[in-house]
Amino acid sequence: PTPPSRMPNGLHLRRSNRLGAGGANALAGALGRMDEMTHLNLSHNMLTAEGTSAVAESLGRMDKMTRLDLSFNSIGAEGARAVAESLGRMGRMTWLNLRNNDLGVEGAGAVAGALGRMHKMTQLIVSFNSLTAGEDFAPLLHALAAMPTLRRLHADDWDSSGLSPFMKNRIAAAAPAAEVTWPGRQQ
Repeated sequence: PTPPSRMPNGLHLRRSNRLGAGGANALAGALGRMDEMTHLNLSHNMLTAEGTSAVAESLGRMDKMTRLDLSFNSIGAEGARAVAESLGRMGRMTWLNLRNNDLGVEGAGAVAGALGRMHKMTQLIVSFNSLTAGEDFAPLLHALAAMPTLRRLHADDWDSSGLSPFMKNRIAAAAPAAEVTWPGRQQ
């Protein structure tokens, strides 16, 4: 085995690996021994909620993690709750990509609870997650307001979901230092 001092500080298993839940379960065991890791990219791996839950247990032990990409994995609300539990123990996180995971308002609310404790976050990507107008955005607004270092918020599909101008202004006001992007708007 590789001595801990020789372990990589980042792992990129993105696109076309198709780990799925089974591969994610196997990977979770290895990740549990990589507590020095600072960045992890598992985008486009069809993790689903089950695989994400397995990986999330290991993520919670990675307190040096600064960048995490779980985009395009269909983790849903269940996977989001598992990730949220781990995020609460990852205080150094500066960049998080949860794009296109079908979080819905329930999953986004769970993640938002953890994000409110992440005071070093500079970039958050939560585009294309089935968040629609009329749902309760309060947890997410509260989390955004608690992240003074946030500089970019990617919310690309929120405009097409029919958010009112009032709600768009509340989102922008919650993160005044952040550039908020969605179609037709850049601050």
